[in-house]
Amino acid sequence: MFRLTARQVAALTNMESYVGIRSPRTDFLDQEAFRAYWELISRRCDVATRARASETPASREEQRKRREERITAHYQNAEHLFTYGREYAKRYQPSTQKLRQQLAQKAGNEALADQVMLRLAERLNDDPRALELAKMMQQHGCHAQAIRAKLRHRLFPTDVIDRCLQTLTAETATGSILDADALTRKVQQLQRKGLSQRAMRSKLMGSSADAMVVNAALAETLGEQGDERALRSAIARLSRKQLDRRALIQRLVGKGFRYSECVQILAKMEVMSV
Repeated sequence: MFRLTARQVAALTNMESYVGIRSPRTDFLDQEAFRAYWELISRRCDVATRARASETPASREEQRKRREERITAHYQNAEHLFTYGREYAKRYQPSTQKLRQQLAQKAGNEALADQVMLRLAERLNDDPRALELAKMMQQHGCHAQAIRAKLRHRLFPTDVIDRCLQTLTAETATGSILDADALTRKVQQLQRKGLSQRAMRSKLMGSSADAMVVNAALAETLGEQGDERALRSAIARLSRKQLDRRALIQRLVGKGFRYSECVQILAKMEVMSV
């Protein structure tokens, strides 16, 4: 059995990919068999290169349209569309409306999409799907408004979203769905970015119901230091970039620090450095 070098394998794989061969060949009885196959693929590459060189924008557009027509024709078969819908639902866990939209788009036929949805109905239940997605977002520190926006984007019905958020709220004693551990991790991430507590609070809170949980996470992670220590640290980091005073203050204000505080701390630091 002829063994290919790493360079030969890489070159042959690139050539096969160029001509549309998805399963690269790596086994050859001898060097002659490899050379014959190499020459065959080389000729096919030359043909493909000439064909692509002769293409015009109009011909490429025509090829695209024909490809879309073949795909649409494939999914206008009810069995093909059902198989696609089943796999799509398994992989993406969509809402019922989102799945129907996807099927109608694939087949270009809303009536056929409705027929397939009837067959898929027993596999679909928006409530557990929405709750699973919401809990996943909750574990990443998302507040109720962010979860609601995400579920709306996934086309879950309003009543399903309301029930989902009520379930998450009922599991806490604070009236906020924010997860304390996830919130602590997000505070630490924002701290590494050099944000002020005011900026952190605006990013973490979705409503006044989240205030107690967010303030507790900030106090636990940052202590009672306030923004002065964070501001001094941000100034030290940004000073390495050789920014002028105006640009430095603009960057600090962009991180959520108040303009007056920035000017005051810079003045103190300049006095101390004299």
